[in-house]
Amino acid sequence: MSQQVFVEEFETAQHSEEHRVLLELALMLHRANVSLILTASSEGDVEQKLLVRVVSTHLLSGINTLVSVLSLTDKLSLKVKEAIALSRVFYENCLVASFTSIGGPERARRAELYSVYRTFRNQTQAHNAGGLKVRVARKDRLSRKDPQVAAALAMFGGSSGIRPCFGESRSDMLKALKEHDPKAGLLFGSVEAMIHDVSSEIIHGSFHGYALFDSLHNSQPETRENLSAHHEMVFFSITLSIAAFARILGAVFATGVDTEKIESACMRAFQPYVPEEMMEELGPLFE
Repeated sequence: MSQQVFVEEFETAQHSEEHRVLLELALMLHRANVSLILTASSEGDVEQKLLVRVVSTHLLSGINTLVSVLSLTDKLSLKVKEAIALSRVFYENCLVASFTSIGGPERARRAELYSVYRTFRNQTQAHNAGGLKVRVARKDRLSRKDPQVAAALAMFGGSSGIRPCFGESRSDMLKALKEHDPKAGLLFGSVEAMIHDVSSEIIHGSFHGYALFDSLHNSQPETRENLSAHHEMVFFSITLSIAAFARILGAVFATGVDTEKIESACMRAFQPYVPEEMMEELGPLFE
């Protein structure tokens, strides 16, 4: 008889409904991205074409991450721990895509050259360990004379210490998005507050990161309720991130996509979880 390591899986009506909604939102987001890509194919302006290419690539990356989240959470289990970490990846994809969108072609060009810069800078790496030096090098190397490499080094520098793509922190990005669209900024800010610290504990492998999911600090753990609450966090983070990005997408690009429909679907899915006493305060979110 074969043996394997596994985690126990559950099914609840609430989780099944949340998973169904996320599947629908993933499809809506995918269709929006296809429309965005088609926009680029008919775009005559080279700079605008670059902006669409960079933003649609961010979005495609986010959709791939969302597919992974859906796979991990097909049933309710301890796999939701990894799903929370990936929900942060999805959120940051939407955040950076939105920040790039409002920055226009100049910001998209920076993102494109940053990819070239990192590829060039990382093609040879050396590490010292136990008195030995380990050297790892790419076989197909980029030349410093390549025009794209030269442009990337001119923008980011070739000295020691790798610079970030954008000088702005996440807080700066959130502030810029809030100034551009207060509601989108509020939605993104809500996700930041909800998931970033928790996901950091998980990603960095802390004891607390596991204790959160196995109820180690609870003398009478209710596994299903605990995991269901964590799946809610995944659900909220993704729906609010999509709603925020949809607002930016509709404002910046003429794709023919009904982004208001995407936003409305997200907010309808989120609304039943809002306590009655908070509805008056949060009412503007659902308008």
